[in-house]
Amino acid sequence: MVRIITFLCCLLLVESLPAQTFSGLVVDAETGLGIPFVNIGIPELGVGTVSNKNGEYRLTVKKENHMILFSSIGYKKKEVSAAGLTKNSLVRMYPKIEVLDEVVVEASRYGEDITLGYKLDNKGHSIGFGSRQLGTEIGAHIKVKKEAVLKSAHFTVNFTGADSLLFRVNVYDFAKEELGEKLTPRNIIIRAPQKKGTFDVDLESYDILVKDDVLLSLEWVQDDDGKGNEGLMFRSKKGSGTNLYTKRTSFAEFKKLSDEVSVAPKLKIGFYLIAIQKSN
Repeated sequence: MVRIITFLCCLLLVESLPAQTFSGLVVDAETGLGIPFVNIGIPELGVGTVSNKNGEYRLTVKKENHMILFSSIGYKKKEVSAAGLTKNSLVRMYPKIEVLDEVVVEASRYGEDITLGYKLDNKGHSIGFGSRQLGTEIGAHIKVKKEAVLKSAHFTVNFTGADSLLFRVNVYDFAKEELGEKLTPRNIIIRAPQKKGTFDVDLESYDILVKDDVLLSLEWVQDDDGKGNEGLMFRSKKGSGTNLYTKRTSFAEFKKLSDEVSVAPKLKIGFYLIAIQKSN
């Protein structure tokens, strides 16, 4: 029998809801266009959200002296005080010019395709996000022994609920189990499947080169008419250790499931990568 592991209540009772709600818009300072799926929040409180596809946001905070952080791939981070948002909720972010190293794959230096992470064929246990806040993430620690170029990411689903959930695929540097920078050069936005099974995400056009362990995650960035993400469950299996990390919302910390819920079994989630690894 499939065990459904639910730890929503443990995460949602962290603190009572703050008192002041801001509604506003995040735009590109040069074009004036709304910036979709910006991470917004207060890191020290673990309070956050994500702007919608038009750059509109809604965030609730407790005090006006808090600084609110806005972050998006391709833009300079911006901090605005809650008091400042009270006066003007329009936030302008400036593009960040980065020169990315070109990834050149030489057949003589790289071998055949390999699987990194856990490809689970049996239904096993099920695990959900653990939070209904936008910006929540669920991810797998994936070990990388040699330099590799990522070709695709894969996420195995046991159950689905709503049919219009939208997610961002993130790949983070995770050397020595310490969260580093995002390795994805652009937003990778996907729509959740409407059926169980494995859904695949092509990464070849992103030229992602990894040299150490990574954290592969899915981030919930758009609600389904207020229904949340409760019906979506990913495949996992019980084992001697865990590769599973969760994050409650934008700018909250990634934590192991066992750190969030002490009685939770040790699980490995069925997230994996296909890559071509350096042969020497």
